[in-house]
Amino acid sequence: MSAFDELVRPSLARIGAPGDGYATDRDLYWGSGFFVAPGWLVTCAHVVGKGGAAVCRGESAMRVTWQERTAADVWEERTGTGTAVLLAPSPGAAESFRDAWPFPDLALVRVAGAADVRCLWLSDREPGARAPVGLYGWSVQTGELGIRHGTGELTGSDARALLLGGSLPIGGLSGGPVLDLRHGSVIGVIKGRRREEGVAVPVTALHELRETRDGARVLHEVLRAHDLHHLRLYDDPSPYANWTTLQAGLPALAPPCSGITADLRARLYAHLAELPPPAGAGEIVHLVDEVKEQVRGERLRSMVLQNVRTWREGAGLLYGLRTLEPGGGGTLVDLDAVLLYAAKAVRRTVRDRPGAVDPARLSAFTHWLGEQADGHEHWAVGEAVRGLLEGADAPVRADAPVQAGARGPDGVRPCIPPAPPAVRPPATRTDVLVRIGAPMYDGRYPWSVQLIYDGLDITPVDADDRGVRAEELVAALRRPLTQALSQGDHGEHLAAIEVFLPRKLFDLPVDEWQLLPDGPAPPDAVTDEGHEGYEGYAGDDGDGDDGDDFVDERSMPLGMRRTVVIRDMRRNDRAPAPEWRRRWRGAVRGPLAHEPLHGRAPADGHLAATAAAGRYPYYGALSVMDDTCVPVYCGPVGSGEGQAAMRDALMAGHSVVLWRRDRHDHDECKDFHRQAAHALATARHADGLHGPVRDLRIRLYDPESARAQGLRGKLAVLFDPPDRPPYATETMRPPPLAAPGG
Repeated sequence: MSAFDELVRPSLARIGAPGDGYATDRDLYWGSGFFVAPGWLVTCAHVVGKGGAAVCRGESAMRVTWQERTAADVWEERTGTGTAVLLAPSPGAAESFRDAWPFPDLALVRVAGAADVRCLWLSDREPGARAPVGLYGWSVQTGELGIRHGTGELTGSDARALLLGGSLPIGGLSGGPVLDLRHGSVIGVIKGRRREEGVAVPVTALHELRETRDGARVLHEVLRAHDLHHLRLYDDPSPYANWTTLQAGLPALAPPCSGITADLRARLYAHLAELPPPAGAGEIVHLVDEVKEQVRGERLRSMVLQNVRTWREGAGLLYGLRTLEPGGGGTLVDLDAVLLYAAKAVRRTVRDRPGAVDPARLSAFTHWLGEQADGHEHWAVGEAVRGLLEGADAPVRADAPVQAGARGPDGVRPCIPPAPPAVRPPATRTDVLVRIGAPMYDGRYPWSVQLIYDGLDITPVDADDRGVRAEELVAALRRPLTQALSQGDHGEHLAAIEVFLPRKLFDLPVDEWQLLPDGPAPPDAVTDEGHEGYEGYAGDDGDGDDGDDFVDERSMPLGMRRTVVIRDMRRNDRAPAPEWRRRWRGAVRGPLAHEPLHGRAPADGHLAATAAAGRYPYYGALSVMDDTCVPVYCGPVGSGEGQAAMRDALMAGHSVVLWRRDRHDHDECKDFHRQAAHALATARHADGLHGPVRDLRIRLYDPESARAQGLRGKLAVLFDPPDRPPYATETMRPPPLAAPGG
């Protein structure tokens, strides 16, 4: 066996119905899996699904069999009882996936009797293009049950799937690991095949198990055990190989001049595993950006969305980091960055979650980091790490000297970066932009989702140029919105959602959209090898609504938790007009004042008068309004008089408009104008508007409470500042799921 084969074999398992474990009947042998922590197995959900509803609910067990090397150097089989703990997705009460199980198609299984099993190493970074891979699993394809192994390469990837060329998965390999042979780590879980390609689920998709009930706690427990397990094996004097030792001999693990060794990484990850988990991807990404700016002296946003949810994955984003120098190149500063990142993670934990870490473990971590700082050849970085551990956020000083006389074993000065200049405070705000384009000839609306940092920099999340129909937008946008919001939320900041719409769709109820689907996702196009489907799973459908006090915030309307506003797609496609800039400055300055959009008295309602004549009937009145005035309209603006009035308001440069997007009796308009005027008076200026609007929406969502308080209508808000982002900002699109260069 190769070194990889020898390390994979004791971690590889076959899964089946309780019995002798040797039957070749497909009803008894279901598929493969692999251990990621002592007592914890990862496999595909459709493999577990072959056992039926009770197995998926964890009410019935499955048989798990693996091999162990004895002291006599003989491989012996061991068996344990497996119980499904987390499954994604879980089919609903009346759902049956007969042809294919939708992504992520993952399951986490607790295995009794496997406390001393050896486990695979999960990757801490995205796989590289054309990475050589190994595929492992059990199969009966040749008529005899046994371990099968093939090699290939990664031919394409996206957030949902890895495409594999070379050896294709055969029957029974579903649930087995895909190993990156350059870095010695698991990057995926074999799912099946599509046409002439193998398909795997990236290991980062394990984070989707967090969205199930109790998923975040269980997954943190498993990943913590994973990192502690690998450090324990590394420090064990056993004669058998371990993943950390193997990785130390792989040239791709760390480039020349990098101080990040396999030893340092294993110890760092074991320490990071003792910290409470980050609040979300946004906390990690913002910390990584802060560290990058600190060690390089310049902010450079990533153009690729990072799907990270653990401290170890944040450290992985810093590997290979170089200084920014004219003409490219640059000096490696990844060790500096990783040490600063770890120290900042400790500092945040102590500041934000005191008492959440055992004092002895926290002391051990800070002591280890202090040792790394004391031995660091770049004095300024060591000083910054020590300052963070002492509670002082010390920036890397521009005048900090480099430790004198530092030489490598060959007498050559090591790769020591110059001290970067002092840096500005880190970004504190990340929000989400949703762009719905003009309809195409077939009535479909193209869309994109982006992140915007401090109103300037853009990172694409997802896009569909083919588009969907208006009634399908909410379903199409759920996943990318969820992903974007997880990146934008950090610290005490909840990311706002700014929805650019064509004017015909201004009445779209974007503030009432929910991130949880109404039902199971449609079947995926990938065929899971050997999957035959099953009926009758009546367990938790993953929506968090199972009749008790468990509340999933994704089931709430977006506008109840966060700022949701509408922006004009057409106007933002051109350079801002002078009137637009002027009125925005007035709205920011305040105090905001209420004015009817159509120029009539509020009590008249939107149907009380004959529509004004002329091509631009409302432009004159809207143009002479003071710059602090906010037009308010009691009715929809997607057609008729409302659309004409909104068009004229935009032409007159108004950047803030309130209206009632639902149809109603016009005698309710007086109350609506009253509540809008109260919200504006409370806000006083544009930046203060979001709180009163959200408060009003919360009260309006409950019809009985709204009636009791005399509140009326569904409130929509145009909040459309110029130069957010700056006009003509170049935006990149996520790469399609295709082979590189293809």
